[in-house]
Amino acid sequence: MRFVAVDWGTSRIRALLVDGAAILARSESDEGVSRLKPGEHAGVFARHCGAWLAAEPDLPVVLVGMAGSREGWALAPYAECPAGVDEIAAALTSIEIGNDRRGVIVPGVRVLEGGRADVLRGEETHLLGSGVTDGLVCLPGTHCKWALLRGGRIASFATFLTGELYALLREHSMVGRPATEPADPAGFSEGLAASPLGGRAAGGGLLNRLFAARAATLTGRLGRERLGTYLSGLLTGEEIAGAFGLFGRPGQVTIVADPPRAELYRMALQAEGIEVAVKGQEETLLAGLGALLSRQPLRERLT
Repeated sequence: MRFVAVDWGTSRIRALLVDGAAILARSESDEGVSRLKPGEHAGVFARHCGAWLAAEPDLPVVLVGMAGSREGWALAPYAECPAGVDEIAAALTSIEIGNDRRGVIVPGVRVLEGGRADVLRGEETHLLGSGVTDGLVCLPGTHCKWALLRGGRIASFATFLTGELYALLREHSMVGRPATEPADPAGFSEGLAASPLGGRAAGGGLLNRLFAARAATLTGRLGRERLGTYLSGLLTGEEIAGAFGLFGRPGQVTIVADPPRAELYRMALQAEGIEVAVKGQEETLLAGLGALLSRQPLRERLT
């Protein structure tokens, strides 16, 4: 099926002209939803996709990611977990995209388990396209997601603040600001070893271990060139240990990410004897959208 896919994130927008599994054209910018004011979304969309729609007026349009958030173009209520292709397709939100045309926004998913609540937007499409029927999937990012799939449906998931916390430590904290470039990659393995991953960490918890990194730098035990990668390894180990605490220790994990981020997670997981499969983000995005578009009621709404 030939269609327009718009992956609208917090900081960037990526528009793709798609024919089956082939990307015919693309348009990207840093006009993510966090940088737009109310009412600006339609104009940004037109700049990226207007020429394609003018040439092919009947092209279906599907938007994923933060386009359906409170800061996005139109609010798309979450589908409820557990959710698969049918539930997510049924929860799509229709939106006016200009010139009496309508598109749809993929809704995102929320989970409510006891006293725990979590949400995601955009990752649901990658999960549907991951090829995983039963297993654990990791989606690294600013807010890293770990999802458990059962029978091809998203059974549960959890979000970890790894990327955002790392940025805060490096840019706004006395712990991370002394780090120098170029960084020594050896610090990543040292950070993993100091984390709870594999049960190697001493007591004290993450807050104590973060200050210990500053103390190690001040006393010369940790070189400033290794500090940044050390913090990355420490936080990544905390994240992975937390995911295993929620979902159990798996024999295999599928990572949905592009290099070099995927390689860091591959390194951490393989060090624990866990088999790793890696899928690219565009590969899983198109496969997930293809799964949604294959549903006949959705095809009727798009054409």
